[in-house]
Amino acid sequence: MRDVRHVAAAVAVLTCALNAVAQANDGNALVQCSEIVDPTERLRCYDALAAAAQRLAPSPPALAAPPMPAPLDRDDPRAALIPAGTAREDRSLLSQRWELEPDDKYGAFKFTYYRPNYLLPVHFSDRINRQAQSPTRPATATISDFGRPEAAFQLSFKVKLIEQAFSTSSDIWLGYTQLSFWQIYNSDVSREFRSTDFEPELIWLWPTNYSILGLRGRMLGAGLVHQSNGRELPLSRSWNRVYVVAGFERDRFVFTAKAWQRFNEDADQDDNPDIEDYVGRAEFLAFYRWRNDSSTSLRVRTTFKRNPSWGSAQFDYRFPLGEFLRGYVQLFTGYGDTLIDYNFRKNSIGVGISIGSWY
Repeated sequence: MRDVRHVAAAVAVLTCALNAVAQANDGNALVQCSEIVDPTERLRCYDALAAAAQRLAPSPPALAAPPMPAPLDRDDPRAALIPAGTAREDRSLLSQRWELEPDDKYGAFKFTYYRPNYLLPVHFSDRINRQAQSPTRPATATISDFGRPEAAFQLSFKVKLIEQAFSTSSDIWLGYTQLSFWQIYNSDVSREFRSTDFEPELIWLWPTNYSILGLRGRMLGAGLVHQSNGRELPLSRSWNRVYVVAGFERDRFVFTAKAWQRFNEDADQDDNPDIEDYVGRAEFLAFYRWRNDSSTSLRVRTTFKRNPSWGSAQFDYRFPLGEFLRGYVQLFTGYGDTLIDYNFRKNSIGVGISIGSWY
């Protein structure tokens, strides 16, 4: 009888399992399991019923990955609010500045920073040029009563005129820079502007991609630039140049090299015939952005002459004060921080603030 009961129980278990597979939600299957007398066999019935129900249950849907946020449209004003050094940390610094890559293109006729925009309420020079002169513009008899402490500020922007010029990957830009030195602390000269230089510029840039000396060559360009101080004779100073420029980078480091050739002028029209011998014939700029979003840069201008070896060097340090505001320290030594001082050597330091990010 025991064997018969075991066989009957096994048949009941099999029947229960088959019923569970056929209809996992049918209440009769539970009833059949409950009618089995042997506890062990009854438990097996329930286990078989549960396993069958689990096999027939639909698999839970896979969790979908959260959708990536759509990139901000170039025209969205929120795009301009992304702090430099955060959202675009892994992007090319030169491409962000000059829109070299397709993802960095903003289109034509949109104004962006060119050179640093700063205000230096404190600017002090070890010497001040009180009687400016040049080979064709002799000094006046009047000696200006300028003081060594003053303020300085620079405004600089650029705008793309043509994107993909002449069906190429190159772009054409218009740049403008204005630099002023203000005798704000000197009431003896009615707090006048000692010097203001105006510098419009036309720039043609091509993106590149090659390696040299561990750096990535990112751009080549050419430009036309006019610089003048808008003064009347004998204090008028101006010159026109054509230049070539190349840009390189590696991670947070940027290096640019620029060389120029001045356009010759008639002797009686040339305010400063020897300006290249003082200001220089080439410029090298090294820039590094630190992880705390501060940055340092060194600009060196050279005449390519050994004796005398004139030119200039300028060191800039910027550190964040807010999302768009930065502290600014500037050190200068040499010739030509302004056109009126192109042949006047001095050392200076300036402290103030800058707006926006250069890179």
